[in-house]
Amino acid sequence: MRDRDVRWGATIGSAWGHLTGDWRPLVEKPVSGKELAELMQQASIPAFGFYFMLGMASGIAAFGLLANSAAAIIGAMIIAPLMAPIMSMGFSIVVADWQLLFRSALTVATGIALVVLFAYFSTELLGLRIAGSEILARTSPTLIDLGVAMAAGGAAAFAYTRRSIMAAIAGVAIAVALVPPLAVTGIGLSLGRVAGAEVGLSPAQLGIYSGRIDIAGGSFLLFLTNLVGIVVVAGIVFVAHGYANWRRASLRVIVALGLAAFLIRPLGVSFHRLYLKSTILGTVAALTVERPDLFDGSGRIDAVDVYYRDDVLVVDLVVSAPMRALEDMQRRIDLAAEHLSERVGRAVVLQIDYIPVEIIKYSSEADVSATLDTQVQGVR
Repeated sequence: MRDRDVRWGATIGSAWGHLTGDWRPLVEKPVSGKELAELMQQASIPAFGFYFMLGMASGIAAFGLLANSAAAIIGAMIIAPLMAPIMSMGFSIVVADWQLLFRSALTVATGIALVVLFAYFSTELLGLRIAGSEILARTSPTLIDLGVAMAAGGAAAFAYTRRSIMAAIAGVAIAVALVPPLAVTGIGLSLGRVAGAEVGLSPAQLGIYSGRIDIAGGSFLLFLTNLVGIVVVAGIVFVAHGYANWRRASLRVIVALGLAAFLIRPLGVSFHRLYLKSTILGTVAALTVERPDLFDGSGRIDAVDVYYRDDVLVVDLVVSAPMRALEDMQRRIDLAAEHLSERVGRAVVLQIDYIPVEIIKYSSEADVSATLDTQVQGVR
């Protein structure tokens, strides 16, 4: 039995080698430590080209956000060079090159100021007071955004170690989106601290993204999430590739992870709120089927907003329904709130903004006699 297993193993190995060929010499080797160090040194330099391209990206991002244009925002992500000095920060931490770290941090800090100020003055100059969905979508980061940043940091660091895939940096820049959150910060500083219903959104948009948000603070938290996630994971990838002594670098990486822990709480709170909103939406949708005595199907939920008020979970619904649905509304609201409380495991206050509508149905009348004559002629 053992000899037969050996023969089968040899046969399979021979077949695999015949199919794949001698591929090992063709596998791309990582760039040398000296070459990577030179790349990181170049990436950290606050040169004119860096600020020029970042200024252009700032303009595209700011105008695209104000115009609510996703295409323009993606364009800003592609040309923004902010990823390079951030990668240099991650490299400098693990190799303990403090001069490189200082220069990279200076380049990143001045780049941040450039984008925020450009977006702020652009918004002031144009005089627009509208925050569209593209702006509000970048104001409530969660742990999911941290996961995206960490994956992007790993991909970018790996791309720097392979010449053949360095072009993938542009794709990483699109995925992590560094400049748009900074542009939103500048726009938020111009619009004011809190976005409310007067910013020009429909009730549905306000329900999805919530009007109770600090635009500038939320978007800058998103940028910090991206920054920390990229730096930490990029450093880990560089250590794993042997560009730094892992014994010495591990302590510095742990310190960076400790600093990143400060972001966990606000991101966790946002994620919990997103989870609650998802649960509430699913429960409300189920109630329309499970409890026809509460929701008879004649209305429509236009918007849902979930937030906390003094540790009490508040659910705001914007509902459009016929006038007849107003009958016994208070009792049905109380029963629905009780049902929601049971589902989420905590007290829920249900508030409904009711939009009464009158539904009038029209239908064209078919010529039944003509249809019958045609059928009879067809039979003949």
